[in-house]
Amino acid sequence: MSEDRPRRKLVVSNAAIPFVARGGRIFGRQLMDADLDIRDGERVLVTDRMDHTLAVARAVL
Repeated sequence: MSEDRPRRKLVVSNAAIPFVARGGRIFGRQLMDADLDIRDGERVLVTDRMDHTLAVARAVL
């Protein structure tokens, strides 16, 4: 059941919000913060700087 709820989080820049909202990819320069223990293939929560949820994504490292 742990796969149902992402436990780790990525915080993206304001400029990345429209791309994320349309299902776009997130690149390193768009990241403002991230949990350090994210693993390849893990589902993560994508938020803006105000902690508003934008998407749930699968990490590709």
